[in-house]
Amino acid sequence: MTRAAEQHTVLSNIAVVLCRALDDRGIDGRAVLAGAGIDYDDAANPDTRITLKQHQALWNLAVKRTGDPCLGLSVGQSFPPAALHGLGLGWMASTTLKTAFDRLIRYQRLLSTNAELEWEESGDSYRFVGRPRIAAPDFESAPADATLAVVVQLCRITLSESVSPVKVCVKHDRRAHKAQYEGFFGCSVTFDAPSYSLEFDKALLAEVLPGANPLLTRINDQAVADYLARFDQNDTMTRVRQHLIEALVDGRPDQASIARALNLSLRQLQRELADQGTSFRQVTEEVRRDLAMSYLRERQKSIGEISWLLGYTEPANFSRSFKKWTGQTPKVFREAS
Repeated sequence: MTRAAEQHTVLSNIAVVLCRALDDRGIDGRAVLAGAGIDYDDAANPDTRITLKQHQALWNLAVKRTGDPCLGLSVGQSFPPAALHGLGLGWMASTTLKTAFDRLIRYQRLLSTNAELEWEESGDSYRFVGRPRIAAPDFESAPADATLAVVVQLCRITLSESVSPVKVCVKHDRRAHKAQYEGFFGCSVTFDAPSYSLEFDKALLAEVLPGANPLLTRINDQAVADYLARFDQNDTMTRVRQHLIEALVDGRPDQASIARALNLSLRQLQRELADQGTSFRQVTEEVRRDLAMSYLRERQKSIGEISWLLGYTEPANFSRSFKKWTGQTPKVFREAS
């Protein structure tokens, strides 16, 4: 593997879940972790991470020891949401599956800095697409299978056991196990595809989830942002989001003061955000929009209070911004939520 595999990191809880899955099969999971250079006790600390190189080595060893090419599917099906830190708990409390997916995409670096997750919209469906930023010659596809299985299982836990994608695509060839794949996903599976993806009907993703709780999603979002700020110091956008949330109540956030808080020059802050495909103004608008929608769904604060909390001097200014973001006034949005 290249040096980049040492620099990319993965949430260590994934190794712990895999270890327990191996134990359930009568295989010494801790020994397999040790073979990949992972100490179980360190990995069991929810605030630790392992390198991509260790992660790949672990899955390679696990597949060899079990002799199960579909190991990723079975591990993904039994993956506990809480093992995904605040991201899994935030998913469970999301308003719809669409907002749950948005949350997963926004905070994808918590799971793996090597994953590139995004939406592709087409007609009446959305495609959730995942690609590895780097894939070495000995790339093991099982964790990609596990990721797709975890996502589908989360959809079923939060909405209904009957939830299935419209179509699933995987980059590897598992035609010999087609029945097992299609049996779990409940739809057709395309092998040797250009990317890993799950396609869902838009109407399904728009259904309000029974456990929707905007207050809990905001608390868990903050927990994820805090985690990333501690362990992913190179993610400038996440660090800016965290400081913006704290600074908004003091008025309109000042870019220069945020840069100083991050120990960056103004020009360096602008350059690093540009490298991540965004800008200070765009991040500010996204934070305001996300917080506004969360506050309105909670129904505990007046629109005037929300305006002040988001740094607006007048409710009318907030209403204009909110309508630009959503096409609705704050009042209409709250009534419909």
